[in-house]
Amino acid sequence: MLDRDHPPSSPCNHAIQLEDTDYTTFLLGCYNQYLRPFVWVRTGHDRIRERYGVISRIDKDSPISLKCMIRYPLDDADITIWDIIGELVLLTVEPPPKNPFEVHHTWIDNLSPPEQVICTGALLDNLQWLLSLDTIWADDNVLEDVKHLSLRHLHNLSSADTGRL
Repeated sequence: MLDRDHPPSSPCNHAIQLEDTDYTTFLLGCYNQYLRPFVWVRTGHDRIRERYGVISRIDKDSPISLKCMIRYPLDDADITIWDIIGELVLLTVEPPPKNPFEVHHTWIDNLSPPEQVICTGALLDNLQWLLSLDTIWADDNVLEDVKHLSLRHLHNLSSADTGRL
C-alpha cells in the first residue's frame, strides 16, 4: 500500500518497516547533478526525531542535514563515507561514543579463530585507511584500536602458522 503523503516513486513507499525500534536505517545517495551526497532516514524516524529535531511525516522523504555535508561545497572539503558514517553513529547511538569507529573487542573474542583472523585483518585495513584520510575521525582513539588489533592479528596469524587454528 502506498503512503499517500509521498510521490509514487518515493523510496519511503518501499522502505522496510522494522518492528524493532532499536534500529535506524539510512539511505545514502549521491547524485552527479547535485555534486554532493545526501542521507535520508528510512526507519527509526522517532529515534532521530528525539535527538535531531522534528522530522514530520512529510519530511520523511527529505534528506537530513549533517554537519559534515554543510561544509562540503564551501571550503573544497572532501567528504568521505567515513565522515558520514561517523556522524550517523553519533546521531543514533546513546550515549554518543567518543570514537564512532570503536572496535567491539568482546564480539571478536566470540568468533572462531579463523574468523578472528579475517575480521581483525579487515578491520585493520579499514581503520588504517581511515587514519590515512584527512578526517576528524582519524585520531588517537582509532590509533589505539589499530595497535590493539595489530597485536591481536599477529597473534592469531602465528597461531595459524603453528596449526592451532
